[in-house]
Amino acid sequence: MTENTDLRENARKLIDESVVFLLSGVANRLGRFASSFYRTHFGVGVQEWRLLLVLGDVKELTIGDAAIAADLDTGAASRALKALNENGLVTLRVTSSRGRATLAALTPEGFALHQELRAISAKRVSHITAGLSADDLAQLRGLLETILANTDQMNAAWPENKTEADNTLE
Repeated sequence: MTENTDLRENARKLIDESVVFLLSGVANRLGRFASSFYRTHFGVGVQEWRLLLVLGDVKELTIGDAAIAADLDTGAASRALKALNENGLVTLRVTSSRGRATLAALTPEGFALHQELRAISAKRVSHITAGLSADDLAQLRGLLETILANTDQMNAAWPENKTEADNTLE
């Protein structure tokens, strides 16, 4: 075997055996396709898609609450909501009743797009989860929620300093 073949096989083994690599790979593949698909067919990216789905279920949200609900950082949510506003899909208004918070709400056009995106998303989910039973899906959801909670705990405890990080997770 050549050195390059050994490196490729070792890298493949690491990827195959690592839950993090596998989860990242699934997320990357889903994200790449979703980004291309939703941008091409609906003129929105993944961040806008997530916000449209979240806002369709509530009357209005602050940018911060929308970011949390869509699992985006506040800056990305703010930029995406601004783009949605410029495209007539979301209204943004500053309120004095909640400090100077900006509230986001879907316009009628935004709600119609939300409905379309929800239907397409349901079809994608059925394809992605094909072959999994209801019990499989419940177990998978539980496992992913545990991994998500563990990730949040690790990220919150992870020190900024690399030397401290090396000692923290031993």
